[in-house]
Amino acid sequence: MIKGLLPAWPWRKRGKGDTLALTLNDNSLRYVLASHSDERGATLTAWGTELRGSQTREAFMKRARTILPTAAERVIVVLDSRDYQILQLDAPNVPPDELQSAVRWRAMEFMEGSPHDYTLDVLTLAEEPPRAAKVIAVVAHNDTVRARMLDCEALGQPLSIIEIAETAQRNLLHAVLLRESTALNVAAALVADAGRALMIIAVQGQLYFFRRFEFDTDLFGAVGEVESELIGNNAGAEAVLRSLTQLHRGLDLWDDIYPHLPLGTFRVDAGARTEAIIARLRPETGVDTQPLTLSAIFKVPASRAPPPWLDAAYLPLLGALLRPAMVVQ
Repeated sequence: MIKGLLPAWPWRKRGKGDTLALTLNDNSLRYVLASHSDERGATLTAWGTELRGSQTREAFMKRARTILPTAAERVIVVLDSRDYQILQLDAPNVPPDELQSAVRWRAMEFMEGSPHDYTLDVLTLAEEPPRAAKVIAVVAHNDTVRARMLDCEALGQPLSIIEIAETAQRNLLHAVLLRESTALNVAAALVADAGRALMIIAVQGQLYFFRRFEFDTDLFGAVGEVESELIGNNAGAEAVLRSLTQLHRGLDLWDDIYPHLPLGTFRVDAGARTEAIIARLRPETGVDTQPLTLSAIFKVPASRAPPPWLDAAYLPLLGALLRPAMVVQ
């Protein structure tokens, strides 16, 4: 089984049935409901976005509760990137049963306050052959975790699991490769939207690397128009080159840290600009570069359009649905 990132946090036991993934902040609620989901795909039954508008938050939560489906068996909250920190650290040289505590203290170099103010989970990175050990630590303030639990209670959807965008994107990439029966050891996925991008790299389906950076997809023209745009618009050309430079810095950093793990494929989702960005990247990456095609791993009602994977804002929720099932005792 591919290891999930957040199995140790104190969520309720998973049941059988619908899975609801949602993200919630002061001004909006976005959700996706699946009647079936596993690491290979999901059958979607409902999705939507609700805006608070001028309502009080209490009134908005009451309205949202009436909009959501009846209580799902598994409820996954995807944290906003501002609600947590994800860090890649050298693994402390301690016994396995002391790793969590040791990483907590090391992570506090990047946090404020007391170590006891935070909820933390650790993902160890096992390599073959063994190299310098690394761990990934996910840290969220206890107040944030408590607030999300109370929000879910107010919505009538008791929280089961907390997920983050990096592991959700890993799940999407893993599902796509499983669907293709692609036996690739090292794979990357870039999701870009609204001037920002998240790139992750997975090794044998396990999250190993992540990087967020500015990436202006709107400045990439349609396929065949990329070069003319770069020539005809100096400001646009500079912004495109800055975006590409940020991407290459991430890839170069990967090569520096893991020279023994060369990238096998690079998948891209940038909405309507996907093909243009791939056309620009393919000659430069030196690896197989293709769209992150999600339509094959999700089933939707024929009457619903457009499907949620066409909106990048839904991708973390869709990825959360594919989280490998783990029962918390």
